[in-house]
Amino acid sequence: MKLIALVALSVALCLSAPAVIAAENDNRFAAADAAFMERGDVARANQALALYRVAYAENPADPEACWRLSMACYFVGFELADNNDQKKKLFAEGRDAGMACLKISSSSAPGHFWTAVNMALYGQVVGPFKMLFTLPAIVSHLNDSTSIDPAYAYGGAYRVLGAISQNLPYILGGRNEDARRYYEKAIMASPDEPMNYLFLARLLADRLKDREAALAVAEKGLTLCDSISPDRYESLKALAYLKDFLTLSPPGRGQGEGKF
Repeated sequence: MKLIALVALSVALCLSAPAVIAAENDNRFAAADAAFMERGDVARANQALALYRVAYAENPADPEACWRLSMACYFVGFELADNNDQKKKLFAEGRDAGMACLKISSSSAPGHFWTAVNMALYGQVVGPFKMLFTLPAIVSHLNDSTSIDPAYAYGGAYRVLGAISQNLPYILGGRNEDARRYYEKAIMASPDEPMNYLFLARLLADRLKDREAALAVAEKGLTLCDSISPDRYESLKALAYLKDFLTLSPPGRGQGEGKF
């Protein structure tokens, strides 16, 4: 069942928290959103979580407060939590906040997205069988998110669906070609997100053994994603990985050399 745990890890690694909250920002969440935009700073990430908790406690019927709390729980749980007990509590809190959002607004793309993410990561912490048991619900929430807003989190739901298809055992429905289609849809939905190109390039190189296509995807990603705002914490890391990919796998090397 190690492969099931890998699915959950891949889910987390292919996430990019949305800068779109800046466009949706209003006075209710101004301070919390500003803190979350600086989540690369540990203190600011924890401050954002605390402020979102206050906003949710003050108005648990506000779907915007619900999904923001769910999003912050994911980030702090995955990036900052020290142990599995902390992770379990944060992912459960994030899952529940996401589900609370959907009870109020079933057409919330962020609600479906962050519910799925926290469900997957909670399952990983609790055990791979829990992840397997909840996988149909996770996939359903991701599909709902793509139907409502395919560009949310820079094509995040397509990216997570691709990670699931790529890492799920074949007997359970995992298919590399399905993963490729999902990553390509993520690129179409958000062509300025380097993580979309990174995951497609790595799939092409590592699983489909098409090195030239992988390099072309990585080069295209670097060209189209050359101006990313500082608040896009995960996107900037993905951009650096894309550069590493090309550095370690330059054109002209034989197959198997310079593997990323």
